[in-house]
Amino acid sequence: MELILLHSTMKMDYGNNGRMLMKKVKDQIELFKLVFTHNWEDPEADRAALKIRNNDAILAITSGGCNVLGFLLSDPEIIYSIDINPAQSWLLELKIAAIRSLGFDDFIRFAGLKEHGNRLNLYEKMKPFLSKEALLFWNGQELLTKGFLMNGKYERFIRLAGKFINVLQGKRRVIGLFKEKSREEQEAYFDTVWNTKRFHYLFKILFNKRMLAKRGLVADYFHFDDGSTSFAESFYNRSKKVFRDIPLKGNYFLSLYLLGKYTNDNEVPDYLKRENFELIKSRVDRIKIITADAQGWLDSMSAESINCFALSNICELMSKKDTHRLFSAVFRTARKNSRIIFRNLMIPREVPEDLRYSIVKDETLSKEIQFNDRSFVYGKVAAYTINKE
Repeated sequence: MELILLHSTMKMDYGNNGRMLMKKVKDQIELFKLVFTHNWEDPEADRAALKIRNNDAILAITSGGCNVLGFLLSDPEIIYSIDINPAQSWLLELKIAAIRSLGFDDFIRFAGLKEHGNRLNLYEKMKPFLSKEALLFWNGQELLTKGFLMNGKYERFIRLAGKFINVLQGKRRVIGLFKEKSREEQEAYFDTVWNTKRFHYLFKILFNKRMLAKRGLVADYFHFDDGSTSFAESFYNRSKKVFRDIPLKGNYFLSLYLLGKYTNDNEVPDYLKRENFELIKSRVDRIKIITADAQGWLDSMSAESINCFALSNICELMSKKDTHRLFSAVFRTARKNSRIIFRNLMIPREVPEDLRYSIVKDETLSKEIQFNDRSFVYGKVAAYTINKE
């Protein structure tokens, strides 16, 4: 694992006590604060769209780092894990340091999947594997005593939403939701038991512009292109699909939404599974952690150097002009037949029209991964292929 920090993209100060001082470099991003400790992009969609092969080079937005670690199971040559927020880079550093220095049982205890009496003792073992910047960030952080799972700003919002759901729906309904059902039984349970007026009301309380901004999603730049008239309506429609149409079994996103935790050891991201731990540990050196603006970093890369692009929803922070620049850079750095997946949260973004012959949307696959997306966060999930002669 290599850590690259491009200082030109951000400003960093150190106080007299050595603590980092947060400065906003982008209006919509609070740098030096952990927004996510979990990936809310469904890795099954990423796998289907990217079709990662042996020796591929991958560019991925870091976010919670879960999906980047999971990509190692597909045996890529290198993963460029990039995020403009250094706190997200330091989170991935911490996860990698934990994987390197701990056995599996201690790793999941440190993560927060299991209880542990003194996580700070485990942290001491990780320090030799952390950069100076990461040590400055993590030393003294209360999060270390809790475990990093579900402890970012957005995850705290999810836990709050889950508590509201449990209060409004009642324990009996929540328990009933997780009982094994056929597809028809699941649809009927949503229609007749779960889809109450209180459930609708929840979205008006929690999924409004002001609340989203407080909990990690700065909503000033959001717009609607899905027929919705409000944030509440848009997120309700997305959640309806997950509760009603997506199989409940294996959907750990749903247990995180409602319970704030994973329900069992098998329904977790790939990097938290015992059977994957040693293989991931043997490959973590293939990850290069980069703290930078994706556009500037792509501009610095050689032509035809990347096979897979997992772009999350970074285009939503960009103007249409900058979106065009980004996809032009993606095309330049992409190898022949490279694969792309990107998402929209609220702002509709698409590959610019003049690039659509070169960056070709797989309409069938896009519809499939959108329908089967187990996380209701994103309004659009789409797959593309690079067309180079």
